[in-house]
Amino acid sequence: MMIRPRAVMPLEPQLKAIIRTLLLVYLPLGLAAQTDNIIPLSSEPHHHLALHNEYLNVYRVEVGAHDSVLLHRHDFDAISIMLNDAEVTVYTPGKPEVHRKLTAGQVRLQARGYIHSTKIDGDSTYRNITVELLTPQSEQHNLCFPVIPDKPLHCPDPKSSKSGKQIQFESNESSVSIVTLPPHQKSSVARSASSQLVIALDDGSAWHDHETHPKRTLHSGDFLWMDAGKGPASLQNSGERDVHIAIFAIKPSPHSEAVFPVGVDHPTSKHN
Repeated sequence: MMIRPRAVMPLEPQLKAIIRTLLLVYLPLGLAAQTDNIIPLSSEPHHHLALHNEYLNVYRVEVGAHDSVLLHRHDFDAISIMLNDAEVTVYTPGKPEVHRKLTAGQVRLQARGYIHSTKIDGDSTYRNITVELLTPQSEQHNLCFPVIPDKPLHCPDPKSSKSGKQIQFESNESSVSIVTLPPHQKSSVARSASSQLVIALDDGSAWHDHETHPKRTLHSGDFLWMDAGKGPASLQNSGERDVHIAIFAIKPSPHSEAVFPVGVDHPTSKHN
């Protein structure tokens, strides 16, 4: 009886079949593991919640040189304001790493749904204030600076910048402005129908509430919350160089009540 030789599959198709099988089995597991490693911003250990109310969450962010912010997800639109210069590498799943040079005072929108981790490439501590906008934002647009990446600018008459205040970002629900205060100058903060968050980006300014009369020296990263209808107040620069202040204006809604964690001063409390 003649025995016919068994057909042998060539080596290359065999390897392709094995690789295909491995990809079908292990790739979904790898993607699931990546998804499991994504945490919400509120759980990221470098983000320290300093203020929560019905409008926003304010996080102080500090990351040591060559350390990394863990892979996390933004569940709300967030505005990040840099307190110092930094060089970073940003990783977003499924995209190439991006190297960025960030500058003190730079304002950036991190949109709802954005997922990323950030490695600090420089030799100094990375510091920023991140403000989550808890109300859904509509009709968002840039004004004088590219807060929203790859979107056009809609800057008003450049002569308006002589006032020292430039609105950088605006939506139907909020706006973000940067005030530049020259040495030995004062800027008024008028009573407003909007609630306002005031953030000192530099050392050297002083806050004066004209209603309750407390005075407070502000350092880089300090902030104050003003409910709608409060004020007037003023900011003063007693130093020898410009200082910069970020002001968030939030449309008011009834029954607003801010919650301040331990160690954060309410602007109407007394200061020495």
